[in-house]
Amino acid sequence: MQKRTLGETGWEISVIGFGAIKLPLLSQKECEVLLNRAIDGGINFVDTADCYGDSEEKIGLALKGRRKEFYLSTKVDERDGIGVRNKLERSLRRLRTGWIDLVLFHDVRGSEYDRIFDTGGLETLEEARTEGKILEIGISIHQSLPIMRGAIESGAFSTLMVAYSAFDEDRLAAELLPMAHTMGLGLIAMKPLAGGRLTGTPSLPTHKRPIQRESLAQLSLHYVLSNPNITCAIPGMTKLHELEENLQVGRELRELTIEEIRSLMEYVGKAGKGFCRNCGYCLPCPEGIPIPDIFRIEGYWSRYNLKGWAREQYGSLAVKADACSGCEQCLEGCPYAVAIPEKLRTAHETLR
Repeated sequence: MQKRTLGETGWEISVIGFGAIKLPLLSQKECEVLLNRAIDGGINFVDTADCYGDSEEKIGLALKGRRKEFYLSTKVDERDGIGVRNKLERSLRRLRTGWIDLVLFHDVRGSEYDRIFDTGGLETLEEARTEGKILEIGISIHQSLPIMRGAIESGAFSTLMVAYSAFDEDRLAAELLPMAHTMGLGLIAMKPLAGGRLTGTPSLPTHKRPIQRESLAQLSLHYVLSNPNITCAIPGMTKLHELEENLQVGRELRELTIEEIRSLMEYVGKAGKGFCRNCGYCLPCPEGIPIPDIFRIEGYWSRYNLKGWAREQYGSLAVKADACSGCEQCLEGCPYAVAIPEKLRTAHETLR
């Protein structure tokens, strides 16, 4: 398994990490087989979050005898000091470990970013680092480019986790990823397969020669990792054949040919129609609806089965999808032909 250095942490991280968001869909025995095969295959970075159902418990049980063989990452969705401390202590118990290598503030958006600094969340993690309970502090951001920039410039974080796939090239690659890398942050690509949209074996357009020798998922991972600023990609996986495909990418990492990139981009262009990429071009909404946030939360419900957490997150929004007046101003800004008003109605029915 090829490795890259995670920013200024100095850690040598496998280019393919294990994204554990889907572990709640598996039995404990299935998790043990999958996770142990991942470690045996050279993966040395496992990422989860306190809100991923029983993912932390399953990792703790499955890998309790191998803790020194991998870097462990989890995320907290609280922002204030007391909430962060409680979630961190719970994660340590559930993961059955005395320390967590990397703890990230999870899915930070809007005014939440300032609350990390103003209500004691960051200070609490810094204290935990002094106590030896964690080693590094990071932040995960799904959508907001201004928040990403602020986090990079703050100097408070060693690692930035971003949603990055072939769908996101235009938003991040030109400026923010090189900027973060230059300033010493380790960059981790979550959702490198666009939440599962870049999987399976669809018919890809071809040009000078066929490219079917690898799956769509493998091509997509090669594409993400061809960005030299990215340290590690963390696809979610539930099946051994998915894991083996991902391990092959990590062992045989390569640059895609021009023909392969062209074919992949043609597929992305077609598949991206009607697919929300959380770019934020639909904003501002006259009614104040946080459209990308709602679609992202609905994705946690529909693709990852995190129903309780998704409803909790939706319930915390000040303005919900039923505030949509049908003005369709959002449609004018969306470059991906997403049927936003219709999808907002569906999301509200699902999440309310």
